[in-house]
Amino acid sequence: ALVQAYVDLRRMGRDAHAGATTSGAVAQGSAPSGRVTATARQLESMIRMAEAHAKMRLSTVVDVADVQEAARLMREALRESATDPRTGLIDLDLINTGFAASDRRQLDAIKRETRNLLLATARAAGSKPQPAASTASAAADASLPDSPHAGNSAAYQTWLDRLNDQSYAPVPPRLFDQVIRELQTEGVINVVGAGRNMLVVVKQSALHN
Repeated sequence: ALVQAYVDLRRMGRDAHAGATTSGAVAQGSAPSGRVTATARQLESMIRMAEAHAKMRLSTVVDVADVQEAARLMREALRESATDPRTGLIDLDLINTGFAASDRRQLDAIKRETRNLLLATARAAGSKPQPAASTASAAADASLPDSPHAGNSAAYQTWLDRLNDQSYAPVPPRLFDQVIRELQTEGVINVVGAGRNMLVVVKQSALHN
């Protein structure tokens, strides 16, 4: 019964059009949609809940009824904490990463376009003659490979506005924040400052990759 309950939870992620109930998802039986609806952690939780339910009955044996109640509680918990508001379907990525599978696909598209925008803008600016530095300190700063200079850097909001200008749909700031963090981790950009006033600088090494 525990194995079957776990398998049913896993099958809930196999169809993007099925409802958030086990029976609805299993009945559809179509190809996987990429949603994660259960892991071994949920199986372990169901085992503990089934044991606890048996103890509440003062029983030393876990019966099928205990497993069924544990599975019901698990489904309700997942609906409360892991339902994608955009699709109405259960997706554990919301708990594990903060982003549902539908968000991840959109995030990947925004990241690809943001990267292209950053690199194209920096390369275009780099091909133009740059004015001579007015001071020795400015000249020294310009010699640094990843320091801000005309073309390779702009404020966070400026990049977001440029991206929105070429996008057919508004880019959610929440997803753009994640894109900036990922591009920084990948070594594509440097970030100076914090919050919406940060300066986003395209690294010179990224221009040659």
